[in-house]
Amino acid sequence: MPTPLDGITILDFTRYQQGPYATALLADFGARVIKIEDPNGGDFGRRMWREPDGYSAFWESLNRGKASVTMDLRDPAQRATVLQLGAKVDVVVENFRPGTMEAWGLDYEAFKAVNSTVIYARATGWGTKGPMASLPSFDQISQAFSGFAQHSGGGAGSRPEIPYPGIADQSGAMNLALGIMTALFVRERTGTGQRVEVSLLGTQLALQAPDVLHTLHFGKEREREFRASPTVGHYQCQDGRWIMIVGIDQKFWPRIATALEVPYLIDDPKFARGYPRYVNREELQGLLETAFASKPSGYWLERLREADVPASPVLDYPAMIEQEQPWANDYLATQEHPRFGTERVVGLHIQLSETPGRVGAAAPELGADTEAVLRWAGLAEGAFRE
Repeated sequence: MPTPLDGITILDFTRYQQGPYATALLADFGARVIKIEDPNGGDFGRRMWREPDGYSAFWESLNRGKASVTMDLRDPAQRATVLQLGAKVDVVVENFRPGTMEAWGLDYEAFKAVNSTVIYARATGWGTKGPMASLPSFDQISQAFSGFAQHSGGGAGSRPEIPYPGIADQSGAMNLALGIMTALFVRERTGTGQRVEVSLLGTQLALQAPDVLHTLHFGKEREREFRASPTVGHYQCQDGRWIMIVGIDQKFWPRIATALEVPYLIDDPKFARGYPRYVNREELQGLLETAFASKPSGYWLERLREADVPASPVLDYPAMIEQEQPWANDYLATQEHPRFGTERVVGLHIQLSETPGRVGAAAPELGADTEAVLRWAGLAEGAFRE
């Protein structure tokens, strides 16, 4: 069965996380991804999270399904070889600081000169315009600048929190992949190549669009509380485990109260409707906390689901991967690794019925595919070293 991106070749200069995850997603959908790495150690991501047995979940998850080609971009001859490769690919992707590829003569205009319909995708920290465009940035920097860290910590005056290191990179990568796919669609229809730009800062603002818009309109941030409301949040049960409920619609209130065996609260004027529930939220939260704490989590989860209340246990990773649901949808899958045998891995979160993607092969050894790629491109073996 063909994959969606059969026949698409990507020249990938990305490093660390934002760029590599974008190209890994495209590799899962069948694109041939040629990862260009420095011969002296390669992508620094190879060394991140490396355990004593040599396995790095960071590296494997972000670089599966790719070919590794080593090129020293400081060498003019090897840069010339890279441009020759660029003449044969559909997409070029990079996430260097703005100005780096330009200094090497490997910017959009250079690739366009040898490939008029090339799509040149760039992932940056700050965007390519403005006074901060050339500054270095990483995931946590963008979380800090965008307001995400402060808002996650509880808002103005609270201690900032980085709830998940990597969220800016991972979401930025998905946006980058979306941008590339959109540009490929345009090229398919019109034959036009173009430049695609995505940044950590831009993605973080998009991720927080409702809260940022509230501040733009009212001039102040929405207040953060432990729970969004008494019926939207997590509660601890008798066994110490937590259950998350989201009763955001009025129809859920009677169901929640009935399931928690406090039906007398349904018509209480202090709690019957959304606004009084908000005004009296501290009192209601106390009552619901008492109810949840009276019995174990399994008991309450069963009752809430029987009442059709959106509810879930709050799981850690080891508990989550033992659940049937992610495996049933192939969100978790297996992969054969040449060094570690059968591995459980994160599967595809985007699924197509007629042209599905598939989990790519294990991430490549440094430079393992240099000779094969040069041969595919019709370049003399070792020519770039002359």
